[in-house]
Amino acid sequence: MKTVYAFIKYQGNSLAVDFPLNICDMFDHLGSIGIRESPSNVTIADTKDVTVRLAGLNKVGTAIVGKLSSSDSLADINMLCHSIDEACPFGYEDMTERLSASDARSAKELMQVVEEFNQLQQTQKMGGI
Repeated sequence: MKTVYAFIKYQGNSLAVDFPLNICDMFDHLGSIGIRESPSNVTIADTKDVTVRLAGLNKVGTAIVGKLSSSDSLADINMLCHSIDEACPFGYEDMTERLSASDARSAKELMQVVEEFNQLQQTQKMGGI
């Protein structure tokens, strides 16, 4: 499920994408507006040439956007959204609560929350065998 909406503006061209998306598609999307940088080099901090605006598409997306750092890249956010999508096949309620309650201040720190959630899920599955 898509969780974060990004509006990216570069030299008068604009692009709207929803995360998560295929990383190869991200290269193409950025290239369509003239950005030749890797998504890992495009941060959400406004620069002279690039403006990025983010919005949550649901509660988990809103929790993500509220915890990001200006140094987080589009690739970081995409990877985080993919990881959450994989970790939560039956809904985002528990993940939303965990992300919102965490002290995380970046995509990398949010990724640690997701990894802890995955470890807990694995432990519970193993305990139920």
